[in-house]
Amino acid sequence: MKAAWKRITAVFLIVLLSTALFACGSSEPDPNAGLYKGTAAEMSGITLDLAEVFGDDFSIELQNGGKAKFNYEGESYSMKWTLEGTAFHAKGGGAELDGTLADGVMTLENVLDSGVQITLER
Repeated sequence: MKAAWKRITAVFLIVLLSTALFACGSSEPDPNAGLYKGTAAEMSGITLDLAEVFGDDFSIELQNGGKAKFNYEGESYSMKWTLEGTAFHAKGGGAELDGTLADGVMTLENVLDSGVQITLER
């Protein structure tokens, strides 16, 4: 009789753990995830087309789970990102980026303490 209860308990635990693992992996995708390409850079009231400065090689890909890839001059850097309301923050690859993110438009303020504001669009 004890062996039967042990088997029932073991099966119950396996079902419970399997359900928990599947539940963790089924989270909804982040609505802000996607590739944001640099469109403009602004400093001291002067705005430049970012493609003229960097070509198409300035982008940030926001991924689910707070991960990101920052692409710049042929290199890709891993970052972690957060969003509180519209306040955006990313850190990694030796850089910290702060700004706003709303309606598919990311604006990075004072990028790398340079006084430059960069706009990226999804």
